[in-house]
Order: sequence, then structure tokens, then C-alpha cells
Amino acid sequence: MRRLLSTARARLGIWFPLTLLVVLVGLTMSALLAQSLANSEAKNARDSFRFASDEIASSLKLSISREEDLVVSTSAYVATSPTARTPARFDRWIEGVEAMKRFPELENVGFTVLVPASRLAAFKAREAKDPVRPFGARGPGAWEAGVLPATSRPFYCLAAAGMARSAEAYMPVGLDYCSLAPTMMYDRDVGTTNYAPITVAGKTTLGVATPVYGTGAPPTTVAGRRRAFMGWLGELLVPNVVIARALEGHPNIAVRFTFTVPGSHVAFSSGRVPSGAMTDTLVVHHAPEAHARWVLKTYAPSVSSVVFERPNALSRLLGGVLLTLLASSFIVLLATSRRRALAMVEAKTRELARQASHDPLTGLPNRTLVMERASQLIARHTRHPELTAALFIDIDGFKEVNDTMGHAAGDALLRAVAERLQATVRAEDTVGRMGGDEFVVLFEADPDEPVEGLADRLNEVLREPVLLSAGVPPVQVTASIGIACGHYATPDELLRDADLALYQAKDAGKDRHALFAASAGRAPEVLAENV
Repeated sequence: MRRLLSTARARLGIWFPLTLLVVLVGLTMSALLAQSLANSEAKNARDSFRFASDEIASSLKLSISREEDLVVSTSAYVATSPTARTPARFDRWIEGVEAMKRFPELENVGFTVLVPASRLAAFKAREAKDPVRPFGARGPGAWEAGVLPATSRPFYCLAAAGMARSAEAYMPVGLDYCSLAPTMMYDRDVGTTNYAPITVAGKTTLGVATPVYGTGAPPTTVAGRRRAFMGWLGELLVPNVVIARALEGHPNIAVRFTFTVPGSHVAFSSGRVPSGAMTDTLVVHHAPEAHARWVLKTYAPSVSSVVFERPNALSRLLGGVLLTLLASSFIVLLATSRRRALAMVEAKTRELARQASHDPLTGLPNRTLVMERASQLIARHTRHPELTAALFIDIDGFKEVNDTMGHAAGDALLRAVAERLQATVRAEDTVGRMGGDEFVVLFEADPDEPVEGLADRLNEVLREPVLLSAGVPPVQVTASIGIACGHYATPDELLRDADLALYQAKDAGKDRHALFAASAGRAPEVLAENV
């Protein structure tokens, strides 16, 4: 190595220090830029995970809220209609509101009354005339021979009406619920809803019991509540059904949904938790009056910010090393006066520089160049951030074209889309390809050219049929477009919000655009969706 350096110093003379400086600076800058990209991608992945966790939690909150709405409406019906407490009328109400269809997590719903031991025989006789029909108003009646468990008590809590989703969800009609949940009498006196996990035949469900009063709202005194008490409205819920529905669209996320009440703690899990996973914890619901809490913990594979584990960062590093080597080679050739070799190096450098910044299929700027131009766009409009806009475009139906007609047809479609995008925007705007069937338009908005108008024109242009090859019928695709505009500090944030808006457009039915705007000093939110 020492001999090699001595030879290079002798041949290059005064150019040797310059060449060495270029190599050191180039390698250092390449490493710093690659690490910056790796850190940015890792941060974006973590932000996406937190966004997905919030979506899952919101879905669970909505399901719990809908269940509470069902409890409130059914309790009001039972309290205000004297005949509602008969099995037939209760079943018709449950079937009429399509409870089993609208609430897939609902396994069993019923009305339970307090029966003193002295009136047990009369209760059985009345139920024999109008039996509980657990599988609907037209199903067979069901009544067990006696009270379960068979113990002597001064009173019993027995089902007067109810419906089950299936035979597996069926609870015996003679079951004494107060023996399973002793706090039901306390709940009657204080007017609170009782939550408790219930395990039957190895299957854990969530039991909910709400006292019903003839006065509607619970009276203010214990004596008043006892006089107005009519019974309990009860439900059995399967949280795993709600969890599975909330996880739709999030295949790489595992969850642990924990329900806690005094003296009880039960957790419902879905998915496999990877080693060293990212985690996020959210309180989904809190019922202070029942001391009940639902807590969601989400897990996803950890995200590395190591350059060699991030393909884009590694590509940037290798590209920087290559450009550094080319630059040092250029100096060497300049120093040795090989003009023809110098010209070849210059041409090759320009070619590689273009390859490093442009997509080889469409010729559009690639992700690296798009990020640079986005940074320039933000810097130009620091005083008027409302002029900064990015449109993230995804081709609906591209996968079907690629799968059914082949990759050549898919490439032809991408080139056609690139040409249409460039023909639609202004010369000063940037159209880039981010990879796959995703494109980005960087746009400087003004009153004469609002960004929503551009999105409408892009949607309209991309709906036009595309002739991929002679003798083959034209294909027609659409596009989903996410728009972000306003105050942004970095291009990563701008494109991240445009990507989030894109997901809003796709979730709303595709072939449309959604606007995600940000203002200085507050968190951004999706403002509008338009077809």
C-alpha cells in the first residue's frame, strides 16, 4: 500500500492531494446521505405503524360504541313496553333490529329477571306457556328441568327472554346468572353496567349486564332503584370477532386486546408477536362507573436504520461511492492529460448520474430526484406554504393487467401513464415514478390552477383506454390520488401525508382523490375526499 501511494504521488504530483481529498469527502458524504435516508425510511415506517395502530383502535372503539347503542335502545324498549319482556315480543324486537346480523361479535342477548324462591313455581308455569325461544321467534322453546346450579337460594336471576346466535352460544334457560355474577344485585342497587369475562366450554366471551328500570334513568336513591327495577339486559360478546375485523388491511400487525375489571383480567390476542417488535399501547375504552378498561397493544416487526439493511439507503451509498470513484478517476485522467479518456469519463459520468436520478423504464425522475425537487419546492415557498403541493398517484387495476397480459404489457401501461401525466401537468411541475405503479407530481399551486383541479384532470386523463399493442383490445384503468399541501418542514413529511391521503382515496372506493392538508403549528388531517 505504501509503495502504491508513493507511485500515485509521483505520477500525479500536485493532483494527488486533490484526488485524496475528493475520495475522502465523497465517501464521507455518501455515508452521511445514505444514513440520513435510512433514518428517514425507518421513521416513516414507525409513523405508518402508529397510524395503523390508531386505525385499529378506532375500529375497536366504534364497535364498543355500537354495542352500547344496542344496549341503550333495547333497554329503553324493555322499560317502556310492558309486553317487551315476553319471549316472543323480545325475539321479534331483536330480529327486527337485525342484531345478530349487524353485530357479528354478539353471541347471545337476553332479558333476565329477579325471581324470589317463593315465586319460582309460578315463573316456571308462565314460561311454559310462553317459552324462551333461543333461536328466534319461530324456533323451538327451551326450558331446563330446574334451576342451574341446583342450589337453594332466596332468589334467582333467570332468563325471561333471549336469543342465541348458535347452539354453541346457547346458555341454559334455567341458568341462575346471579350465581355466576354475584355483583348483579349490587349493580341493580347502584345502577351500573357489569362487565365480566365468561368462559363456557373452553371459549372465553365478555358478559355485559345492564340493570333496566321502569323509570328509564336510574332513580337517585337505592330504595327508588329497587322499586323501579325490572331486570337486567345481558349480552355475550366475542372480542376476537371485533379484533379480526379491525385487523383487515393490516396483515403484519399482531394485537393483544386486554379487558380489566376489579378481580378479573382477560386478554384476547391475534397474530404472532415478532422478536424485538415495535409496540404501541392505546386505551380503547374506559368505563369509570364499572371500573372497566379496554387496552390495545399492537406489535409489528422492528424497523432497522442500518444502511446495509435498507435497500434504498444502500443504493444511495453505492451510488455515492461509484460517483466518488468516477470523480477521482476524472482527476487522474485530467492530471495525465488523456483527453479522450477524460471525455469518455465525462460522458459516462453524465450517463450514470442520469441513471442514478431517473427511472429507466419511463425516463421520469426517480425517488431520489423527486425528494431533492420536493425539498427545493418547500424551500421556495417558506413564506407561502399554501403553494406547496404533492400528488401521490397509484394505478388501480395495474396488477390485473400485469398478471393477465404479462410484464411487457404492464411496462407499456406504465410508459403510457407517464406520458399522459407529463402531457397534463405544466412544464415547471415535476412528474416522478416512486416505484411499481406509484407516481408523484410536485405542483406549485396558484388561484388559476388549484391542485384539486389538476387532480380531476389527471383522473379524467388516466381513465381513457390505453392501446398496449396492435391486435389487442385497449385496456382501461383508473387512478387513486392522494394530495398533500400546506406547511411542511421536509419532503419526507410532504410525501408521507400525500401517501396517507392516497390510502384514504383507495379506502373510499378508488378512482378518486383525497386531500390531506397541513398547517403550521398543528397536526394535519384529511380535509376532503372527492370523486
